[in-house]
Amino acid sequence: MLRLLVGVLLIPLSAALGWSAAKALAGVAMRSSAAGPFVAGIALTTVSWLVGAHVIDPIGPLGWVGRLARWSYVAGHELAHALAAWSLGGSVYAMKVKEKGGHVDVSKSNTFVALAPYCVPIGALAVVLSYRLLLWIKPDSQADALFLLLMGAALAFHALMTCQTLTEVEQPDLKAAGGKVFSLAVIGCVNGLFILALLKALFPETISFGARVHESGRAAYWFWTGAWKTVFPALRGLAHRVGR
Repeated sequence: MLRLLVGVLLIPLSAALGWSAAKALAGVAMRSSAAGPFVAGIALTTVSWLVGAHVIDPIGPLGWVGRLARWSYVAGHELAHALAAWSLGGSVYAMKVKEKGGHVDVSKSNTFVALAPYCVPIGALAVVLSYRLLLWIKPDSQADALFLLLMGAALAFHALMTCQTLTEVEQPDLKAAGGKVFSLAVIGCVNGLFILALLKALFPETISFGARVHESGRAAYWFWTGAWKTVFPALRGLAHRVGR
């Protein structure tokens, strides 16, 4: 019950952070000349996902691309569960990965472990590690544009596949984390913060992370303040009429 209440309270903040992240992304696309490859990665991945989902025959010659993408997402999803459990000192006993779903057996689970795949874009982390490895092997490598392209693609892939996963199939992870309302609110908040932090790290001169977060918090505050000023008098009037 407590987590349900917390989830309800977090819904406006989740929506505000999502809107703020979307505005920040649009601002980066319009104001930063260096953001071209990043935006291109997002656009190409989004178009490919739409074409794959609605145009390409899943059992046709190109269907294997979509199947590989779904398998890759499931693998990253289960890996995120495993890494979250490992980070807390837990053990991973088994992992199964299939195109239509997977499973991982861990010795320790909580909200962080259950929701990690929906909040942590494993693909983006893999891009960062690969880029750092490339710079370590070849420090003079001129791969900034490729890095930004792949980062945009990884972020879009995470967002699209996470939305698809949450809307198509009932996810037991949400129940294990404390219920659907609480889990979706947390997922929204964490993803909004992550996108803002990522944009600040990639294009520091374009956005202000602190200002965006403050703006979102203020929007949530004003929402609940307005709701209280509207609902409380109505409830008090109802109680007065019932008590008469």
